Amino acid sequence: MMIPDYLKDLNKHQKEAVCCLDGPLLVLAGAGTGKTKVITHRITHLIATHTARPDQVLGVTFTNKAAGEMKKRVIDLLGPVGRYVHLSTFHSFCVFLLRQHAETIGYKSSFTIYDEADSLALIKRICKSLNILDGQPSPSVAQHRISEAKSRLLTPAQFDGMTAGDYLAGQVSLIYRQYELELKKNNAVDFDDLLRLTVAMFEQNPQLLRYYQSRFSHVLVDEYQDTNYAQYRIVRLLTESHRNICVVGDDDQAIYGWRGADIKNILNFEEDFPGCRVITLDQNYRSTNIILDAAHGVVSKIGRRKPKKLYTRRNGGDSVTLLQCADDREEASAIAGLIKVGLQNGKKPTDFAILYRTNAQSRAIEDALRDSGIPYTIVGGTKFYERMEVKDILAYLRLLINPDDTQSLLRIVNVPKRGLGEVSIARLQQSAERYGKSPFALMATPELADIKGKPAIELKKLHAILTELSAKINELKPDELAIRLIEGIGYLKMLDEENSPEADVRADNVRELVSGIAAFMERKEEEEPETPITLAAFLEEVALITDIDTFKDEAAVVLMTVHAAKGLEFDTVFIAGMEEGLFPLIRDSSTDADLEEERRLCYVGITRAKNKLYLALSAFRRRYGNSFVTEPSRFLFDIDRNLIEVEKFGYLGEYNRLYRDRKTRTSTQIELPSVSRGSGNDAPMTYGIPVEANGESIKVGQKVSHKKFGTGTIIAREGSGATTMITVRFSGMVKKLMANHAALEILG
Repeated sequence: MMIPDYLKDLNKHQKEAVCCLDGPLLVLAGAGTGKTKVITHRITHLIATHTARPDQVLGVTFTNKAAGEMKKRVIDLLGPVGRYVHLSTFHSFCVFLLRQHAETIGYKSSFTIYDEADSLALIKRICKSLNILDGQPSPSVAQHRISEAKSRLLTPAQFDGMTAGDYLAGQVSLIYRQYELELKKNNAVDFDDLLRLTVAMFEQNPQLLRYYQSRFSHVLVDEYQDTNYAQYRIVRLLTESHRNICVVGDDDQAIYGWRGADIKNILNFEEDFPGCRVITLDQNYRSTNIILDAAHGVVSKIGRRKPKKLYTRRNGGDSVTLLQCADDREEASAIAGLIKVGLQNGKKPTDFAILYRTNAQSRAIEDALRDSGIPYTIVGGTKFYERMEVKDILAYLRLLINPDDTQSLLRIVNVPKRGLGEVSIARLQQSAERYGKSPFALMATPELADIKGKPAIELKKLHAILTELSAKINELKPDELAIRLIEGIGYLKMLDEENSPEADVRADNVRELVSGIAAFMERKEEEEPETPITLAAFLEEVALITDIDTFKDEAAVVLMTVHAAKGLEFDTVFIAGMEEGLFPLIRDSSTDADLEEERRLCYVGITRAKNKLYLALSAFRRRYGNSFVTEPSRFLFDIDRNLIEVEKFGYLGEYNRLYRDRKTRTSTQIELPSVSRGSGNDAPMTYGIPVEANGESIKVGQKVSHKKFGTGTIIAREGSGATTMITVRFSGMVKKLMANHAALEILG
């Protein structure tokens, strides 16, 4: 029998998955194993063998980009007839159904779809009408909880029945009930409703369900590990009569539990569909074996997972390089330096991706790339200084310098909430014009603008805070001013009260801004030791960054979170911040399941690399203007040490890390081969916690020697312990250094 052309370029397991057409099939497709090829070729085979007509095939995925790519490939394989295959996202498929049958669940087919901003605005209005104020709960928390309830297919009544004894949940229940009434009144649905109402429509209309079961005789689901309960129910309902379902996914890449995805959907597939066939795609076409082995070392420690280990037929490959850096600034500089060398040796900016666990980490990296003249773009988020919370604090800081900056005032006058509505703000502006004052000046006497009660009290309080700090602008250091400002206005308190993952990230960005100011001060002190360091100089630099930062995506290094990198690949990948508490990102409330998701996230990050992988960590990391000692990520110890070489940037002293087994409390010291760079020494480097230079107490007046700066005298010392800072007068220069990794030899 002649093999069709479209099957000839498939490997053995891919061909099995394509040709197994009847009944339930689970395709475990590891990273880079060709899952999109399997899905599109399977659709082609269904139609080419007359097993199904094009309009009887349904394929669903999670992004319009993925759906579009599949559609294009199917048309390339089948020709124009491929256009009749229904390939879309889950949400688009649900819109397709609801537009035709909305009346069966009490909606008009012309319903409006609210995005997250629309939804939040409605919830804010409801909170106001119900007198739910002061963050009990905040609108964003209520929105998050309502979304969770909808993804679990809970009606307001069902949700209310689960809130006994929980005050905040009870408040959310009130909001949820009113929210649904308002949506229905407006003939509107939100994103979660598209899924929830589709399930309700099928369950309430058996005849309609039978029609679509017949209409779509073969269903294919991409990225099945990312489905939530509502999506799982849609798939089960559509396929329960014919059981012709093929799901393609990888439990090792299940990284969206925080937004409702349920990994049990893929882990329990064989129980949900008895008699199903399981085919594993384990030949990787992207990465070297060294990269794949490193990734497997991390993900294999997960308790419950589908057994698989990726391999490639590619020969050779570089070791994974561990960049041991003095601090986050040195980490960013090391990454930028390595990219610059790569560009000088013929690589393109788009060959490089820098991944990080949280958006806050991008600030130092952006600074280093900009200083090195390397174009970059941020995927999945805005540039650091363009983020809402960062722009809020910058607006406050600008007011300290220029109280007449009304644009900045209008941005922050009600952030955090001070009870000011649009009417009060308009009165403030109008009265300022009437009395010939700036709106800021009028805040000291809000009664002149007919503003009374709490809003008046809050305006006076804000005016006093800003006036007091403005008077100290030449007395306090810029980072100290920022810290006092943030504390005085209660910005972090506002975010803490939101009690949501998004608010935690925004709080990290605020703290990172303070670290950015401190780093600016250090850099300016080194570059221009005679020039006073001012807040105005920092704000001017930030303004210039924002104005000229318009690099094109196709000619730039890519920066993104590891989450945003899923589905992408790059020649060379840097993963920054491989430290405990950062990656894995563990909080007090974290569970074993959270840690396992962090492992899978690390696996995703590592497997984005095609030819070269760098893992970077810092001995110190700045947070909120202070430097903290870090510990290497536990994931580093899961990688075979023979796969890793070490490059050192900045002096780390005796960087010994005793790996503590949390079960046995035993310790083993792990050493890795070392490659010296920058100002590092040549001794083998080990993971660990730094100690003071040469183990000696550092004192003012001591003579010291530095490889780069020569001989000098310590003239000042600040702080204590791990964060001790020293000032050293070298020949022709004065340097401020962190004692624990200053690479100093004490002479006496």
